[in-house]
Amino acid sequence: MFNIFKKKKKWVRFYCLTPGIKELHPWIPAVKLKRKWQIDAIKKHSKKENKCPVLKVNRMWDYYMNRLQGGGEDERIDGLFAHAATCPALSDLFRSGWVMTAPADILIKVHRGIPPGGDKEITTFNWVVLSDVNQGNDFVKAHIPEQTDGMRQLVDQQKEILDTTIKLELPWRVQSHPDIVFLQIPVPYWDEDRFTVPTGIVDTSYSYEVNLQMFWHKIDDDAHLIKAGTPLCQWIPIEKKYLDNNQFDVIIEDANQYDIENNKIMDYARGMNFMQDTTLKERIGIHKHILSLNKNNERFN
Repeated sequence: MFNIFKKKKKWVRFYCLTPGIKELHPWIPAVKLKRKWQIDAIKKHSKKENKCPVLKVNRMWDYYMNRLQGGGEDERIDGLFAHAATCPALSDLFRSGWVMTAPADILIKVHRGIPPGGDKEITTFNWVVLSDVNQGNDFVKAHIPEQTDGMRQLVDQQKEILDTTIKLELPWRVQSHPDIVFLQIPVPYWDEDRFTVPTGIVDTSYSYEVNLQMFWHKIDDDAHLIKAGTPLCQWIPIEKKYLDNNQFDVIIEDANQYDIENNKIMDYARGMNFMQDTTLKERIGIHKHILSLNKNNERFN
């Protein structure tokens, strides 16, 4: 039965001008990306001895007796509760939005030289792509150094960076609900050290083409292969209106008595249960309940 009262979802449409890419290397929900370090942590702490109630309680005893007696951290007693694999801030980030993947294999090799008309040696690159990714147009291009001077050097100050910036002109186009924009970020905590994509806002009301810049870090004599399907960047949808600070009434002040009282409840709750014997969902539920008791909430309702 058609429900006239059902609220319509905001919509996003990714469409591709080159046949085959949608079927073989589409945008994927970010939640489907599996990080090896997360999988390894979950496997490590999901062994049978970590699930046995008797062993679990005995290990808790050993752990807290060791702490109370001034001992150091004992990794054998740590559990998944203490690992970043279950951090809710990371989990929310990892499952938000969509990930763009490379539509074809790309070979990249860096070289040094003086560009035509120039007087200074720079690092640039050559590339090889076999597939006609962009309908007869170049799929891989470059930004000259002058376009990113002073900015690209700040992307990752611990890594080398190519003077020219790799630019992928993808056959993807994007439409979306007029109320949303996208935050583009590098795929967070992903095992990728060859390149970094820039962070920025994509507003599809005027920018519907997908052109991806890549700051390249491998300044060596080797050729490097970006495999088809390699995650390139993540797009997270956000309400366009929230880019305007005038949408918010912001108060910056010292804590008042209600805050101090609420903080005391939170301090008590931190030691109320043994963390090894509570789930993340339970701990979040307790924190939400406590924060809802802060009487300052009444000022804004």
